[in-house]
Amino acid sequence: RPGQVVSALKKLGFYAVRETAEGAALVTAEYQKLLRAGEMPNIITTCCPSVNDLIEKYYPELVPLMAPVVSPMIAHGRLIRQIYGEDVKVVFLGPCIAKKSEALDLNVKDNADYVLNLEEIYNMIQAKGVDLEPEPNDYQESSIFGKRFGNGGGVTNAVLECIQEAGESTDGIKVARCSGAVECKKALLMLKVNRLPEDFIEGMACVGGCVGGPSKRKAENEFKKDRDKLLGEADGRKVRENLKNYPMDKFSMHRH
Repeated sequence: RPGQVVSALKKLGFYAVRETAEGAALVTAEYQKLLRAGEMPNIITTCCPSVNDLIEKYYPELVPLMAPVVSPMIAHGRLIRQIYGEDVKVVFLGPCIAKKSEALDLNVKDNADYVLNLEEIYNMIQAKGVDLEPEPNDYQESSIFGKRFGNGGGVTNAVLECIQEAGESTDGIKVARCSGAVECKKALLMLKVNRLPEDFIEGMACVGGCVGGPSKRKAENEFKKDRDKLLGEADGRKVRENLKNYPMDKFSMHRH
């Protein structure tokens, strides 16, 4: 349960622990602005560093179509620095190993300072002899759409929900949900030759999204089952509900 993880991490010495789903909410709002403005003919999400690298190395002509928006990890880091101060050290935890290279990108201001994958944090907990004590599942900092941002299709679902919450229609938005490198490359190739019918492309290098990352520590089906059970206990807050609590005018959401 999330509360158990929070307690364990604090025993390891972390000052505070927050859901990166908060960063997902910030990113969602930025994608909504891009779609509303209609200034880009196609928008490729930039949440997955592996997909970003794929485009920059093998499809450079598509770089102008990449959303000029940071990933949830970086967005959350910038928010955390506004809350706790510029000197705070930001450590990102997750099942993705590509985040390590993303954190090393010195061109991105206020990036994460360190990245630990789930295997590494599990080993730290074991080495320190920290027990996961029983905790109620009441640790809620974001909407269910933010929590599912790392699922395949989660980015799209959150963005469409955010648009609908603003009282706008999503009927005309055509979406390509790409789960896994094969689907991503197919969509990028189609886009390159102007054959892709969709105008919003969600690219995730891992099958199933970020939750299918190489450090998930369980088989994908087992991991998804356990995670979905916890997500089923989340509260019913909407995407935009938390946004008013964040000082979004104090930091940039742009990549460069």
